[in-house]
Amino acid sequence: MNVSRILATKSSDVVTIRPHQRISEALKLLAEYDIGALVVTNDEDDLVGILSERDIVRRAVQEEDPFALQVADVMTKKCHRWTAQR
Repeated sequence: MNVSRILATKSSDVVTIRPHQRISEALKLLAEYDIGALVVTNDEDDLVGILSERDIVRRAVQEEDPFALQVADVMTKKCHRWTAQR
């Protein structure tokens, strides 16, 4: 199976979360949608970051209660906007 066939079968839906939401909420979304990352958007739906499972795990080992952290505390903030060519 080639990459173009895989991309053709994937949903174009993007699951987003807000920076002020808790990591516990992010984990619920990741599990619900069976995905590894969430796009972080502000109230105007502008891209402000991305939150991956890896981001959460790396931060969790440093915190006493990582589930109480906000998405903004953990997310990767340096993201470049791009559009996929289909």
